[in-house]
Amino acid sequence: MNRIDRLKSLLWLRKQYLKSSIALLYMCVGTPIGDFTLLSLIPKFHGNISFLSSALAFVYSLTAGSFVSLMIGEEKEKKNLRTLILSGVKMYEYILSIVIFPFLFSVSACIYFPLLFGVVIPSWPIYFIIAISTTLIFILTNLSIGLLAKSQIHASLFSLGIVMVANFLPILADLSSNQLVQYFVKWSFIGANTEYFSKLEHFKITDSSILSMLLWIVGLFILTKFAFAWNRKEHD
Repeated sequence: MNRIDRLKSLLWLRKQYLKSSIALLYMCVGTPIGDFTLLSLIPKFHGNISFLSSALAFVYSLTAGSFVSLMIGEEKEKKNLRTLILSGVKMYEYILSIVIFPFLFSVSACIYFPLLFGVVIPSWPIYFIIAISTTLIFILTNLSIGLLAKSQIHASLFSLGIVMVANFLPILADLSSNQLVQYFVKWSFIGANTEYFSKLEHFKITDSSILSMLLWIVGLFILTKFAFAWNRKEHD
């Protein structure tokens, strides 16, 4: 079986998995997107930039994040990952099949939410760069968690920690004027998103948080390669 056929088979398997995992879809996709859609109808939230930033943080951490680690955790428990590795599935094929649906769900929400909340985005190209890159950061983080965790329970616990940190850091940045805290948040994995919504039209593509975001992507990609290689070694 060539690479394209393997990828098609993996994507077909992923579709079947999602059809049978309604609870996971509801928790990681329906809950953040559906709940914030309802909250946007409340006048005091409509047009609120901070509220939009919080909504996106939940989408990143649940739809792009926990969704991935929980899928991999379940596959490891059922020995499906072992079967795929032994059948010759390559790292890039497996990763693409895992991330494509969380990525599409998350990016769609990033396009939909500003329009829904009535928030004017001054530069859509910069916004898309940050949204797509931040989505990749959360996907890679949870790929590593899922591949390194021993079970779905362990994966869910670590992923919950990421959800809490991702939603706490923007709040911390708003509440504290301490330069060290601001610097820490700016260089965190959610820093570019936080900086963008605090500056909006004054945000520049040369902002240091963009560099931080790129470094996170590179570092997490290396970690993901190591985690997959570790799983392959375990099952050789």
